[in-house]
Amino acid sequence: MKTSRLLAALAAFALITGGISLNAAEEKAPEGKPAPCCARATAKGEACKHECCVTAAKDGKACEACGGSNAKQG
Repeated sequence: MKTSRLLAALAAFALITGGISLNAAEEKAPEGKPAPCCARATAKGEACKHECCVTAAKDGKACEACGGSNAKQG
């Protein structure tokens, strides 16, 4: 009896600990931040026309030169 309770407690602990560590990793993942000029253009329903921003967008990134985080978007 004690063995089955111990195993059940260990299994529950492993599930809880595993879930917490997965959530912590997801929360720490960096998110891309668009450059201010791109954010203004998007708010107007347009695309930013800066050459550096257009090039970065083709790579799926935000423009670092204009203040974006240059992390993969999406």
